[in-house]
Amino acid sequence: MDCQESVFSIRPTFGTLVGKARVTLHCTFQPTHPIIYSRRVACLVHHQDPLFLDLIGTCHSDSTKPAILRPQHLTWYRTHRARGLTFYPPDILGIMLREKKLQQDKDGALMISTEDLEDMSALQCPLIPPMTEYFFDGTSDLAIFPPPVSIEPTEVDFGACPGPKNPNPVPLYLMNHTKGKITVVWTHRSDCPFWVTPDTCDVPPLKSMAMRLHFHPPYPNCLYVVELEAFAVYKVCPSRRDQGWGCLSVLKLEWQGRVEGVGWGCSGIHPLRAKLLRGHRIVLTGLSHSLGFLASL
Repeated sequence: MDCQESVFSIRPTFGTLVGKARVTLHCTFQPTHPIIYSRRVACLVHHQDPLFLDLIGTCHSDSTKPAILRPQHLTWYRTHRARGLTFYPPDILGIMLREKKLQQDKDGALMISTEDLEDMSALQCPLIPPMTEYFFDGTSDLAIFPPPVSIEPTEVDFGACPGPKNPNPVPLYLMNHTKGKITVVWTHRSDCPFWVTPDTCDVPPLKSMAMRLHFHPPYPNCLYVVELEAFAVYKVCPSRRDQGWGCLSVLKLEWQGRVEGVGWGCSGIHPLRAKLLRGHRIVLTGLSHSLGFLASL
């Protein structure tokens, strides 16, 4: 994970591990809003399948104290996702549970009451091959399960920004596919050249919200590439008697959205350009005699 704008960070992000040795990784959690946070990151190892790590955290403020997110909630969430219950907010699930339209299985997860308790193998969280999970992570059009929230576009290129004015913001469209109102929170560093407005908003069920991606290059003649991160939670809070699964219900939007922004600032110096011809030749243009250029193949 090399996203500098995430509330989670792991150091070191890469390295070499010799045979029968151990290395200690340090994970930092720096929340920006009083909500629950969850992100699943992959560790790529040479000549084997990816390894996955679930990072979770809960942030409290003086006025807002969401239920503490725990590892069991992730297990319940993935079971609910396989059973098609992830698009319902906690208040609707609470009503269905009290009306006995839902019931809890032996592990405490919710299920449709008409399902056979003795044969649940087809409705448990499926075993997904690690390589499939890595490539079908939902950050593009490839996803194993339909996402509760989607955003378009996911990649934005501002191009050259000669200044002195900042480039015009680019519109983003966020769609809520669930049946409950959600709160979306964007996280980023205060000195990040890219940011989204509004950074916090509520989106009604089955509706979309327009946002704007801004870019302000702090220095000229520099290339900026940033991955922005957003989290979504249900607006409705579960009642106290539903606390056993209520925290999980909020987590049903285990959606961690990402938008990549690309841009560069310039001040009279032409950009460096590379053109690939026939897969084995690179032609460099617009290069000053006092500058160098490095290309990777």
